[in-house]
Amino acid sequence: MEAIATTTPQPNQGVEDNIATNILTVRRALEDIQDASRNGKGKNRVGEELALQTHVRGLEAWLEVLNDRRFALSLDGAVQADQEQILSLSVLEQAEHDDREAALALSRGEDIPPPTIFQRLLDNNFSVNLNTGHSTGDDAEESLYFADSSDDDSIKPPAVPKFKQPVYEPSPSAPQAGPCSRKECFICGDAIMNISNSYRSPCDHYYCRGCLMDLVETATRDESLYPLCCCRQNLSIEEINPLLDLELRVRFRQKSAEFSIPAASRVYCTRQTCSAFLGAATNQRRKDIVCPHCGTPVCSGCKNEAHPSEDCAESKATLEVKALAADRRWQTCPGCHSIVELSQGCYHMTCRCSTQFCYLCAARWKQCTCPQWDEARLVNETGRRRRWY
Repeated sequence: MEAIATTTPQPNQGVEDNIATNILTVRRALEDIQDASRNGKGKNRVGEELALQTHVRGLEAWLEVLNDRRFALSLDGAVQADQEQILSLSVLEQAEHDDREAALALSRGEDIPPPTIFQRLLDNNFSVNLNTGHSTGDDAEESLYFADSSDDDSIKPPAVPKFKQPVYEPSPSAPQAGPCSRKECFICGDAIMNISNSYRSPCDHYYCRGCLMDLVETATRDESLYPLCCCRQNLSIEEINPLLDLELRVRFRQKSAEFSIPAASRVYCTRQTCSAFLGAATNQRRKDIVCPHCGTPVCSGCKNEAHPSEDCAESKATLEVKALAADRRWQTCPGCHSIVELSQGCYHMTCRCSTQFCYLCAARWKQCTCPQWDEARLVNETGRRRRWY
């Protein structure tokens, strides 16, 4: 197929010249009035001054009208040019769509549907000329035409294209057009240009590679995002891994191994400058785990520094934290045993391990008779927020 050729319509040069001449005349008249006012300042009578001011206002209003008319005329020319381009591109795009549908039908072993009006127009070297209102091509019966326009110099809206035949109505034997092939990233909303370099979730949402990597990167730091899911359906790690770089893939695999273990069963290096994840605690048999990063031995039973030939006991630091929590009336999550503090809101707590419990008694949510909120706490919080604003 040959590319669509277009002919740009020429603007109405006579109308533009007349407007430019009128604008120049009005400006010269205003300059003459200003010169006369400066030369005769203090000599003209009051009536003459008022007459000149009224005349100046009228000329300025007429100058504004002329400028608006010239702007509207230039806009009209731009619209005419854009209309031609849009129409030509629309015919080309629809013809390409019809070619694709025909190719799909051929790949399925079906008969090729008859050429549509757009395919025939493109095959006949279709072009549009908005000046004449006609399209060129070997097949005059399938050309596009425009509403008639008079030779009047007045500004009119651009002609509206019309078709002599209905727009693309496939025959009953032709395959039905599928859904739009344009895909957008579910996070950033940008169009996905390369489907093979994107991820499709089980709920049929698409993620571009950049947003997917950002999501995985954030999930390595925020446990609440693990496991990765969309519309409450888990994402396939096997399909995501090829889209990640090697460093992020290794780090995400390590964090997946850590987050897949309940928080209460995880063992970390006791050295504060290290705190590396060492694995899961074992209830059957206590053993010492040596940190591969700093070499610190850690007891898998009490999760403190290894203590050979001694029974497990809570470390001094753990006892101090528990004493502080009791003094501040903090609560311990029944799921992962993390200490949490309620700063505002009701007593319904949701821990980062997804455990829901009562902040007053630490029982699982809706398993106790404690009140759900403290009205005084809510009133104080409301007053504090009002002071902020």
